[in-house]
Amino acid sequence: MGELFSVWRFALRRFAANWPLMLLVGAGAVLAPTLLAAAPIYTDTMSDIGLRFRLERELEEPRERAVSLYVDRLRLGDPVQLAQSRAFHAISEARVGWLGPELLVEHRSDTLGVGFVSASDGGERRPWPGRLIHLSGYEDHVEVVEGRLPAQDAATAEVVLPDGFQREAAVGDRLVLTARRYDDCRFVPPSEDEEVAADEVMCRPTTFVSAGLQAEIVGFVRPGDPDDLRWQLFQDGWTVPEAPPQGRGGPIDGSGGMPLLTSGEYFTGALTTQLQELLSRYRAGVVPDLEGLAVRDVTRALDDLAIWRSDLRDGLGLAVGGRLEFAEALAQFRNASTFSQIPLLLLLLQVAGVVAFYIVVLTALARDRQAQEVAVYRSRGASTAQLLGLTLAEGLLIAVPAALLGPPLAVLAVSALGYTPAFAEITGGEALPASFSEDALLLAFGGAVLALVAMLLPAIGIVRRAIVDAKREQARPPERGWFRRYHLDLGLVVLALLLFWQLERRGAVFDPQSVGGWQADPLLLLSPLVMTAAAAALVLRLYSPLLRLIAWLLRPLRGTAVTLGIGRAGRDPAASARLLLLVSTAVAVGAFAASYAPTVDRSFEDRARYDHGVDLRAGVGDFRMPRAGEGLERLRAVEGVEQAIVAHRGRAGLLGGGAVELLAIDDLETAAPMLWFREDFADEPPERLLSRLDLGVPLEGGIPLPDDTVALEIDAYTEISPRIGRLRAWIREGDGDYREFVFSAPEPKSWTVLEVGLLWRSTPLVDPPLTLAGIRFNDRRLLVTNDGALFLDNVTAVRSNGERVVVEDFEDEFSWTMFSQRGSSETFGASDELVRSGEQAARWTWTREVGERSRVLAPSNPALPLNAIFSESALAHFGVQPGDRTVALLGDGFQVPLIVRGTARLFPTLDPAGFIVVDYEQLRTVAGALGSTLEQQPTELWIDFAADLTLAEQEAIFELALDPEWMGFVVGDEPLVLADRLGEIAADPTLQASGGGILLLAFAGAMGAALLGFVVSLAITLRARTVEVAVLRSLGASRRELLRAFVFEWGVVLLFGALIGVLLGRWISQLMLQFLEVTEAGTPVVPEFSVQTEWSLLSIGVALLILAAALTLWDTWRAVLRRAGAAALRLTQ
Repeated sequence: MGELFSVWRFALRRFAANWPLMLLVGAGAVLAPTLLAAAPIYTDTMSDIGLRFRLERELEEPRERAVSLYVDRLRLGDPVQLAQSRAFHAISEARVGWLGPELLVEHRSDTLGVGFVSASDGGERRPWPGRLIHLSGYEDHVEVVEGRLPAQDAATAEVVLPDGFQREAAVGDRLVLTARRYDDCRFVPPSEDEEVAADEVMCRPTTFVSAGLQAEIVGFVRPGDPDDLRWQLFQDGWTVPEAPPQGRGGPIDGSGGMPLLTSGEYFTGALTTQLQELLSRYRAGVVPDLEGLAVRDVTRALDDLAIWRSDLRDGLGLAVGGRLEFAEALAQFRNASTFSQIPLLLLLLQVAGVVAFYIVVLTALARDRQAQEVAVYRSRGASTAQLLGLTLAEGLLIAVPAALLGPPLAVLAVSALGYTPAFAEITGGEALPASFSEDALLLAFGGAVLALVAMLLPAIGIVRRAIVDAKREQARPPERGWFRRYHLDLGLVVLALLLFWQLERRGAVFDPQSVGGWQADPLLLLSPLVMTAAAAALVLRLYSPLLRLIAWLLRPLRGTAVTLGIGRAGRDPAASARLLLLVSTAVAVGAFAASYAPTVDRSFEDRARYDHGVDLRAGVGDFRMPRAGEGLERLRAVEGVEQAIVAHRGRAGLLGGGAVELLAIDDLETAAPMLWFREDFADEPPERLLSRLDLGVPLEGGIPLPDDTVALEIDAYTEISPRIGRLRAWIREGDGDYREFVFSAPEPKSWTVLEVGLLWRSTPLVDPPLTLAGIRFNDRRLLVTNDGALFLDNVTAVRSNGERVVVEDFEDEFSWTMFSQRGSSETFGASDELVRSGEQAARWTWTREVGERSRVLAPSNPALPLNAIFSESALAHFGVQPGDRTVALLGDGFQVPLIVRGTARLFPTLDPAGFIVVDYEQLRTVAGALGSTLEQQPTELWIDFAADLTLAEQEAIFELALDPEWMGFVVGDEPLVLADRLGEIAADPTLQASGGGILLLAFAGAMGAALLGFVVSLAITLRARTVEVAVLRSLGASRRELLRAFVFEWGVVLLFGALIGVLLGRWISQLMLQFLEVTEAGTPVVPEFSVQTEWSLLSIGVALLILAAALTLWDTWRAVLRRAGAAALRLTQ
């Protein structure tokens, strides 16, 4: 150990002699701990900002911001319960007191009767219910409007009232406060047996007890800051009711009375002896200080809030209630923030790896230049420990300052991000509030150790070489290193393949279902690092053979550039291979950094666009034509509205049980461009997909009726009393709405004319043109013991002049259809068994059944079968393929035929677990025939706004739609506005912690290290080849040929490095961004994320690298040519 540190003085001199190169090595050494320390500093800073943002957004209501628990029915004079309230206070202070500036306590009595003994002005006063209340610290947060505050040492009750009660009382009024009356009967719950309970004798009280005390009003107060959240623990509030409330209530539900604020000393002192049996509520809580709450406090806060309740419930045996929405918001935030920290750290670990390799490259160059010097020291007796200690001393001179500078530089770098445009909305143009953390210091130390190890690695092989070994190294190409000699690089590739197989088997790195947030397999988390190292190992092994193969393939080309460039690199690939690895790993990290933030942002935006589908969706009701249609036209005419349509959202049942989502879209041609649709949702664009639903023929099903029809008649016959009730006709009016009319009841064993009028006091109930859409009948609620049949004939329209027109005689071709429910064994068809007139009638048969059913008889309808788009999962549920026909249950479970016209993997607003998309007009036509009122009505309004419309302008337009008189139908007041959702996403700082500024630092660090390493290595390597250039010049090689050779040689390095880096970086991005596949709650994300790369940023980095390499190559080429003369050749002789 002594030999190891015996050369530190000499190390200082050698360090000073090589200060330019050591300075470049030091830059990398500082970069590693700085970037690693920046990861926790940045995530903590952004998570702290995000925590406040999330809590303020999730806890919109002021009452939700306060955390409190309470216990009821504590007797003021009971010593045990007094001790419990003191323990309540102590536990609350210990568990949640740290969350806010102070622990708030409300002590309020049971309801008291408030009577006025005397009024200061001699007037009359109304009696009120009231409560004695003490709020901790209220005296310091109110303004005395009149009078004074209650004295702290008062032996009698002195109270103040909220400002506004002056109309009911005055300063100086004397009050008598009366508690509830008690009797000598004990409460005994009645028997659960009704007969026993009826015979029980109720207790008749013989003694009644009532207690009371006198109080004096000494002042009126108002809150100093009405918006102060401390008043959320003041249950009565500061609003003065207009009149005394009815009833007395209790501590829980009692409010609206007269709050009598008194001092804490009186409430917990004299009052406990004056009204010992008075019940009270004790509430303790805190208003969390969001500015002082950090993300590192979240776990402690959640634990303390959970233990707080359990301590009170289990430890003290109290039945507590309260408000803990704050804890729920914290739990949601924990999952939202934790999944972004590990990928960021792994990214920066890869950046640190790039920096470490940069240090290895530069240190190797320095050691190669010092190889002769070290060999001389070795030959003159220097030990291996002394020579290694020389390198260690130089490394410590760099690593120790780097470890000390890393955290402060990281804080400065993260703080400076607040001045960038990306953070302007978050910080208001100010610096980010970054600060040190223990994790940052540990990671900075680890980065410095990494840099030190990187500086020591090249020296380990050199310190063992004597002068003979050094000369031999110069005379022949270097042997393969131990890493390749023992095939450890292939072992690394095998390990990478195993990790890849494990990832494919598990499907993801991250587990969102873990207790306490996201978790992951540590080995799988390191898979990007392992796979990057495996790719580097393959490059080292294959680079030289690949170059020789390329040189052989390019031999037919004229010129010496290929031979000199690629041939030279193929014979001695060490220098160019190191730079290739440096460039490829740096570009890979750059591609990852350039993909992280865009992918995260795009994923959250895609989720919002998928959920919303269009710019605005809102619920609708009371949609009746033509008034609703006119309202839609008015809305479309508003400036800024591109289109407005309606849609119906419901469910379609399966015969085997279960259901899938059903979406019926109106005006398909208009709807297609309104929808946000990604090309991977289906095999064809939405315009073509939705066009498959268009029938191409008018939807005019049913039987037309004369315009002046005033009644309908049907001839009916049955042998026995039918199992059904009355028949119901569904008639379509001219405006497209459907109306229901009930026929008279059939009589058994004779033909009966069933009739229904379409008039009300001589006024038509429907507007022409009229169409009979269907006839529906339901079972009566009785047990059917026999089979039977009902015959129908001659559907007749009675005109206003008395003429009867038979609109359906069931002759010729029978074109009616029966829609029955699942499991039905009924039949309906033509029959000549029994007719009223003509040759055939319609016959419906029933069987003996217990359950009640419904069915519909409908004329031919061009809307059937319904054209439908099925999701891939819906195809599996129904067991069909495109082009097949199937049956779905609609309305009241009626079996309706569908035909699969198209398929989609995803469709905006719909659950991919199973959905069907149909044309709304087709569905409405079928629903009208079925008598299904739900499917006849749209459920949503869709609005597409102009692209340049602001959120405020969109909301102003929607305000118009909220007026039912102007709109023609009712629109729900809680719309889904896409611009609002996107604005929330853009303003959410927790998403910034997923990328944003830290990735910019990572990208700059990786590309900066690659640029410096490439430039320095290129310059030193080319200068070391001065003699080679002199020889080539003496053999006739021109300046331009040499320049082209150098450009070709190092251009191949840049080209291959950039290509390998981009491919590797994109693959790593796909792997490490798998946390975007599930939501914070662990449910699958819809739609799936797709990797987005900011190619402009990556291109700038690569372009700067190429520019720097070109300038260095040009300058070094000129310098080498100046030195590559006869003198250089003589020096080698």
